[in-house]
Amino acid sequence: MPLAVITASQSWAAQSKGTEKPASPDMEEVVVTGEVVTRNRTSSVSPELVYDTEFFQKFEPISAGDMMKRVPGVAFTSDIGEYDSPQMRGMADGFTQILVNGRPLPGAGNDRTVFVDRIPAELIDRIEVIRSPGADIDSQGVGGTINIILKDGANLPEGGSARLGGIYYAADDKFRGSGALTYSGRANDDRIAYSMAVNVQSRYNAKKMVEETILAELNPGLVDGREVFSPDDITQSKASEYSVQRDQRKNLDIALNSDVTFQIGDEGALRLDGFYVNTDRTEREDTALYEVDDDDLPTSASNPLLEDEKRTEDTDTDLKNFGIGLLYEDKLSDSLSMDFTLNYSQFDSTEAKFGKRFDFVETLTDADEKLDKRELETEKSLDKEYAGSFSLEKELDSFSIKAGFAGKIKKRNFSNQLEESDDNGVLAVEAFSDFFIKETRADGFLVGQWDVTSGVTFEAGVRMEHTSTHQEFVDLGGNDAATSAKSTLLNPSAHLQADVGDNGQVRVSVARTVRRPTFDQLVPSVLTDEPEDDDAVRGNPDLKFEKSWGLDVGYEHVLPGKGIMGVNFFYRKVKDLNQLVNTNSTITVGGDDFNLYQYRNVGDGKTWGIEFDISTTLAFIDLEETGFFANFTRIWSDRFDENAQMDVRFNHQPKFVYNVGLTQNIPDYEVTFGASYQKQGLARSVFLGEIEDQWYDGNLEVFIEKRFEGGFTLRLTGNNLLNAESIQAERNFDGDTAAEVLANQRSGTIDNYELERETASRIFMITGRYSF
Repeated sequence: MPLAVITASQSWAAQSKGTEKPASPDMEEVVVTGEVVTRNRTSSVSPELVYDTEFFQKFEPISAGDMMKRVPGVAFTSDIGEYDSPQMRGMADGFTQILVNGRPLPGAGNDRTVFVDRIPAELIDRIEVIRSPGADIDSQGVGGTINIILKDGANLPEGGSARLGGIYYAADDKFRGSGALTYSGRANDDRIAYSMAVNVQSRYNAKKMVEETILAELNPGLVDGREVFSPDDITQSKASEYSVQRDQRKNLDIALNSDVTFQIGDEGALRLDGFYVNTDRTEREDTALYEVDDDDLPTSASNPLLEDEKRTEDTDTDLKNFGIGLLYEDKLSDSLSMDFTLNYSQFDSTEAKFGKRFDFVETLTDADEKLDKRELETEKSLDKEYAGSFSLEKELDSFSIKAGFAGKIKKRNFSNQLEESDDNGVLAVEAFSDFFIKETRADGFLVGQWDVTSGVTFEAGVRMEHTSTHQEFVDLGGNDAATSAKSTLLNPSAHLQADVGDNGQVRVSVARTVRRPTFDQLVPSVLTDEPEDDDAVRGNPDLKFEKSWGLDVGYEHVLPGKGIMGVNFFYRKVKDLNQLVNTNSTITVGGDDFNLYQYRNVGDGKTWGIEFDISTTLAFIDLEETGFFANFTRIWSDRFDENAQMDVRFNHQPKFVYNVGLTQNIPDYEVTFGASYQKQGLARSVFLGEIEDQWYDGNLEVFIEKRFEGGFTLRLTGNNLLNAESIQAERNFDGDTAAEVLANQRSGTIDNYELERETASRIFMITGRYSF
């Protein structure tokens, strides 16, 4: 979500990951070049893909998420038309790690998921896809790690660029603006480098959702309900409930970023930087609910669906984050180098949802509308992070060794308050929860790299991660309470890189990674009437980390005309999966007894798959000005679900994801055009009382650009041209208690099918770029 911890320079990030970063091109070439751009080949021993911003730029991405949808193996289960939470290898819910300049990001949610839709694409230099980590980065990424490297003055030529764009949304027939201004310079005989950037953009997403609830007993023999789903014709509906929801989301993002680097001596560099990002978001949902008079009867001409209720919900969200950082790196001798970082970042989030419900006293000829209920939910979080690191690297003839330390203190305050109207229409507090959590990290790592021969390199290392947490909350008696926990893990890794002929390269990697519990799963406060009425959920401070051993085996080949093709097999074995389970005990709250549920480590799982990608010109068939890129990832997984008592896939993980695209340059006219298409397969998720299937249509994008003398480029892009839609089909299991729900789920006794179809708007953008 935020642009956090912008502290490490690109040169350091490239050095620490082994990324082969070419010299920065002239600013004018970046903007107006008509050359076919492919992904970079890396010199890292661990498996890694690198995509410079020029690879994405022609399609005018708005945000980091908009860029990542073209990256191999990255899926999204966001609302249609949005790309906020990337899932590498399709793994969601914290299994994918997001870094900025090699540093983890704080976020607004308690689940540690990082939303990248607020990071402007204009500030990004490149995206690194780290399939298997070395010991010198955080071990969080079970599915993988995506490292977003930002532009900085030390790696930019002198000069600036300006962008001005207009975005047309077909949903409301309006243009919205976006603009960016960047400048980088040198001073004191090039011993000082600096850059400044400002980005302002207006994002908008308008969706329409149609939902049907279909009773199983009235529609026997259905598989998932899609057989009778009728979102376009209410008169043909078989539903007992039918709703139409229109949703409009408006965002205004303002991002500022600046840095200055001082050369210290002959080899040293001191870098200072700061950033500020602000997002104001408003959302309006309008829902019309239709029901049959008697749910025990199917829809018919004599018993049609009638409008029963209207709902409105207005959400105001204010997101602010800022940070400052320091990096010092130097060579202490010809063979010994060091780096040192300090940084502070803060994320502040406030979200207020105000809902109204209107009931109807309705006949076929008239309706009497009345306000039935009001509801206000306010959620606030404040995240503060203090972090630092230090490392030394010793280089010998054919061997290097690097040792370092990283520490972080995270302080998080969270509160949620729900107010509902009473019989007199006055809002009164219905539920309230808040907690404070302090997470202290102390990590140490040691990694060695050995050039076995001129074409074979071996790297091995280990990372020790010590985590202590302290939680403060309100107990059942309304008193302040506290608890704490500690965990220490050793996470080893080993990577082998070997050249095969002049153009081939094999990589084999083994690494241990982890997934940390979410904050609300750890705090032992109690929520009543969850997951069902007469049930309660209590957090578990003793919840263990989910731990994974992973294997990657890949081959990469350089094609004629600077193209690259790669194939990679991956396998992850995950232990100590945590899940919300019935403790078979009760708890008394306010004089009432509740069945107690808690998150516990209950089982293991595994996921595996094969990844293919190609990025090249078509020079081998005499089409030097034609670029082609494609990637395809096929994913399998298996885990045991304690509640359903059956083997299932990892939640939200699609069976496949692929991208394909073509670009064509016409040098004589200084024109380039192209198209890309993204698609992902079925994702199945199993929850308590629910099995959910999700499908997404493919997304088609096109662009055309015209380059002019003097460094000006005009570009027109179109997104979601096929008017893609998503379908969600739920099989729901009912019961008076969660235990009854589980019994019905295990026996396959379906209560109802809930079907949703969501559509979004086509988007067109015209952008002018000028370099100076």
